[in-house]
Amino acid sequence: MFDTSKCGFIETLKISTMLNTMGHIFDDNELNALINHQDPENIRKVNFNSFCSIASHFLEEEDDESTTWKLKEAFRLYDREGNGYITTGTLKEILGALDDKLTGSDLDNIITE
Repeated sequence: MFDTSKCGFIETLKISTMLNTMGHIFDDNELNALINHQDPENIRKVNFNSFCSIASHFLEEEDDESTTWKLKEAFRLYDREGNGYITTGTLKEILGALDDKLTGSDLDNIITE
C-alpha cells in the first residue's frame, strides 16, 4: 500500500504514518534512530526487511494464547455462516475496506498470493 511505485522500497517519511495506522505508539527520537540505523546512507528509503526491523521494535509482546484468541475472534466476525471458513469474496471486502485504493486486480493478486 505504501510502496506506491512498486519498487520494493518505502520512503522513510512514511514510516511514522504506517506505525500510526497499525496502532503503534512510539517515540519520534527512538523511531528516527532506528530509521538512521536501517538507512545509514540517508537515501530516505528502506526495503521491507528494514521496515520490519523498525516496526518490530514497537510491537508489544503477547503470549501465544492471547494472540490465538484474538485471531479466532477476528476470524469469527467474518465467518458469517459459522462454517469455519471465509470466502474469497468476504476477504476481498475486508481488504477493500482497509484500503480503498486497491483495485479489483490488486485484490485478485492478493488472494492468489
